[in-house]
Amino acid sequence: MERPAAEPDDTLMNTEQIQRFVKNAPDLLLVVRPDEGFCIVGASEEYLRATHTDRGIFGRPVFEVFPDNPATVDARSTQNLRASFEKVLATRQTDAMPTQRYDVRRPAAAGGEFEERFWTVINAPVLSEDGEVQYILHRIEEASAKAKRDAVAILESITEGFFTLDRKWRFDYVNREAHRILGRERGSLEGRTLWTEYPGLEGTIFERMYRRTMHEREMSSFTAFYAGHDRWYEVTTFPAHEGISVYFRDATEPKRLQAERERLIAASETQRRIYETALNSTPDFVYVFDLDHRAIYANEALLKVWGVDDVRGKRWMDLGYEQWHADRHDAEIDEVIRTRAPVRGEIPFTGTNGTRVYDYIFAPVLGPGGEVVAIAGTTRDVTDRQAAEQALREQAARLAESDRAKDEFLATLSHELRNPLAPLRNSLALLRRVDGANPKTERIQVIMERQLNHMVRLVDDLLEISRISRGALSLRKEPVEVSTIVHNALETSEPLIQAAGHRLALELAAAPLWVEGDPVRLAQIVANLLNNAAKYSHEGGHITVRSWAEDGHAVVSLRDTGLGIEPEALPRMFEMFSRGHRDSGRPQGGLGIGLALSRRLAQMHGGTLEGYSEGLGKGSEFVLRLPLAQHERHAAPGPAASGPQDLDRITVLVVDDNHDAGDSLGEILGYLGADVRIARGGREALQVFADFQPRVVLLDIGMPEMNGYEVAQAIRAGFPDSPATLVALTGWGQDSDRRRAQDAGFDHHLVKPADIDGLQALLRSIRDTV
Repeated sequence: MERPAAEPDDTLMNTEQIQRFVKNAPDLLLVVRPDEGFCIVGASEEYLRATHTDRGIFGRPVFEVFPDNPATVDARSTQNLRASFEKVLATRQTDAMPTQRYDVRRPAAAGGEFEERFWTVINAPVLSEDGEVQYILHRIEEASAKAKRDAVAILESITEGFFTLDRKWRFDYVNREAHRILGRERGSLEGRTLWTEYPGLEGTIFERMYRRTMHEREMSSFTAFYAGHDRWYEVTTFPAHEGISVYFRDATEPKRLQAERERLIAASETQRRIYETALNSTPDFVYVFDLDHRAIYANEALLKVWGVDDVRGKRWMDLGYEQWHADRHDAEIDEVIRTRAPVRGEIPFTGTNGTRVYDYIFAPVLGPGGEVVAIAGTTRDVTDRQAAEQALREQAARLAESDRAKDEFLATLSHELRNPLAPLRNSLALLRRVDGANPKTERIQVIMERQLNHMVRLVDDLLEISRISRGALSLRKEPVEVSTIVHNALETSEPLIQAAGHRLALELAAAPLWVEGDPVRLAQIVANLLNNAAKYSHEGGHITVRSWAEDGHAVVSLRDTGLGIEPEALPRMFEMFSRGHRDSGRPQGGLGIGLALSRRLAQMHGGTLEGYSEGLGKGSEFVLRLPLAQHERHAAPGPAASGPQDLDRITVLVVDDNHDAGDSLGEILGYLGADVRIARGGREALQVFADFQPRVVLLDIGMPEMNGYEVAQAIRAGFPDSPATLVALTGWGQDSDRRRAQDAGFDHHLVKPADIDGLQALLRSIRDTV
């Protein structure tokens, strides 16, 4: 039965969009549509490389691109994969397939024949908002056929029970001896959950040690009684990539026959020590040499690398080692015998599997009297690990370069934003002094100045991105009244509220509620909450803001009649980049950092921010609590407007290629009584300086032809006896910029837009300095 064609979905990405997401994924990843042919829409570069394909497979059915190997009798690769895809579609759940043989065709240039390949496969659905499968992510990992056969052969031949558990406590592999010990039929445990099959393990040392190995990734070894079997078991657990591995044996008989066991220990001690040292050192290559440097034992994996069937009596040279290599290992064995201490090294070796790099350990096997009776060794192939470490180093270098580029971008952006803010601040300061007593414009000037200061703070934050990521935001605390915070926030949020047609009710405390805090940051918290209420409420909603005093805290409550929040989603709403699952039917925008930043700011003020909702469709409430100030405070009066002759008797040269910034600054300084000249560039500044001989030079940095650093250096070099004070007035405000300005000869460094009162105080101090 054919699957019907999918309805057009505006949320689906095109092939190019999907490819941008998966192209550089480190995994072997394929993306297919859930149509009849499971057409390919994207793949990682690693996947294309591993399967000898290219982007030409996009748009083609997956089983057309990857058919069964016609030379393989009863091949079921495509059948098994299709069944897994169908299972994902039916259950909308991830399906992890057992290791599959799925042969891949070599490139035509290499003959085009199929090559035998084994893969572990995980197929996962990508669901739409209504829960339908939009894509299937097909992730594979290659498993060496030879390594798998060798590992299974070893595990099937050992005399201990062995099984592996995945991270969901399901049996993944159980060897023949484990089935025998547990009295289970072959295949009856794989895929089943440990705690369901053996509930008596819960609350025992078995559970404690298994969970310790699973979660803390530590090996454990213990002997314990399991009441469900009326037996004693000796158990050793190891952390594994996908969960844990467990070796165990039935220890009941040894427990019951302790006396007999002790009698046999003496005769088997040397053999037991050799056996335990060799097997417990590593799961990789295991081998034993005697004191004459002749091999006693090598496990099957190592026999295949050496290309021999029997190693007994052979020396290093007999096993294909070069002379220098054999001499090195002979010297290391002699050192182990002499010191009775392990020796570790790393070395390349060329065997039947090519040239690889190996990490190895030689350890002494001690007899009952402490003498060395043999040398056991373990070796691990670290070729892939070294490649991964190199990749990590390269990635770290790329990240460092990306971080540097980010800092450079933010510094440039901050500089470009400061340039237009400078003439705005200069002009506002001039209006405040010229027309400050006009009641018709006073409120407008206050609003403009407050919002301009807010913009300056936001630009400052651009240079503190790394501090924000470390939670190192700075506060500028002062006494502030809660109703003032609310009204300042409304200035920011009121346009959004009015545009959505919401009704806003303010129920603020009659008595003033004073707190110690940063007015801009506190207004930012309330504005974030108001914006969210406006965005996540249908048009014509109702928003209520209340404030009151409670238990030594000022409390601000913001309740809306909007979409509400699922209770289980509330804790995640305060996580960075979380935007919940709310959808008001309009695009909302935003990065999902507002609530996380608001809660952090509340905590920095010694307060809290909590969210409440009875569920979807029932609105939301957010409550901000801030400690009340210990004593009632009154807002400090603003700085008095200075008189027009406050800066008389001082000569100032303003240098800025931005005409608005230079003219507005010159105009306000002239109004304040200073004798001002303006230059539009570096060369003009040097000419004016020679004729004007100013007491102070306010010098921009980022100018064409000749920048501010070069001008400062030229003034210091060309006029060494001049008492002029050089002040950098620039949009570049990082620590490195300040150091560079000092090195160039500047006396002061101010960041645009300069605070006029602060600049005025600096100029007065320069003028009054003898």
